[in-house]
Amino acid sequence: MTMALSMPLPLNGPAQAHCDVWLVALDRAVPQALRAQLSTSERERSQRFVFARDRHRFVAAHAALRQLLAQRTGLPGALVELTENVFGKPLLAGAGPGGPNAPHFNLSHSQDLGAVALSDTHEIGIDVEVLRPLSDRAAMARTYFTPAEQRALERVESRGALAAEKAFFTCWTRKEACLKALGLGLQLATDSFEVGVEANMAEALDIDIQTLEGIERVRLESFPCGPDAVGALALRLARDPSPSVSACGAAHASKTSA
Repeated sequence: MTMALSMPLPLNGPAQAHCDVWLVALDRAVPQALRAQLSTSERERSQRFVFARDRHRFVAAHAALRQLLAQRTGLPGALVELTENVFGKPLLAGAGPGGPNAPHFNLSHSQDLGAVALSDTHEIGIDVEVLRPLSDRAAMARTYFTPAEQRALERVESRGALAAEKAFFTCWTRKEACLKALGLGLQLATDSFEVGVEANMAEALDIDIQTLEGIERVRLESFPCGPDAVGALALRLARDPSPSVSACGAAHASKTSA
C-alpha cells in the first residue's frame, strides 16, 4: 500500500537524525483489515466528505498512517491512540516534544498522493501538493509569501505556467512543513519567515523562525515525489535562546548536504 523513501536529514553536531518518508497512492484499494483499524473519530471524519473519492482518499491516508505507526511502535493498529496538541497537530497519546514516547509523525495528502513522515528523535512536519493551475496564485502569494518570495515568483512567471506552479507549490509546501514541525497551526503568519520558491533537492536549510515563545529553528528540505507533485520535510531543532537572531526568520547560510 505504501512506497518507502529514505530521507536522512543530517544535523549539526555529533548526533545525526534520520527520518523516513512513505508516499501513499490514495486511489488504491484499502484492505478491510486496515479499514477496521481506524478509530471512531476517523470514521466519522471520513463520512463528512461529500464525494466518495474524497472519503476513500481520507481512509487510505489514515489507514497507511496507522499501519506505519503500528510497525514502528509494535502496537496493533487499532490500539495506536492519537491525540492533538493545543493547536490541533496530531501526535501519539502521551508523546511530548523530544520525549521517550516517540516516534513523532506527520501526514499530508493532496488529491491522490499521500505522504507520511516518521522520526524517532525530532518533531516533524511534511507537506505534499499535486501541481495544478491556480487562478488566484498571485493574490495568494501576496497574502502568504514574503516580498522577496513574491518577487522571485514573478521572475519565474516568465518561464511559463508550469514553472510558476512548481515554484508556488514549492514555497507553499516548505512553509507548511515548517509550521507543522513547530505544531503551531495558524498561530504563525507564513509571510513572517522566508523559505524561497525554488529548492535544490540535494540541500537542507536551517531556518530561524520568530514565534511568541522565541526563536525556533527547523531543518528544511524539499524532496521529489513524482513529475507532477512537490514535497517538503522539516525537523524541529533545539530552540535558539539568543535574542540577536533576526525576527524575519530568513533562510540562513547553514546548508548541509542531505
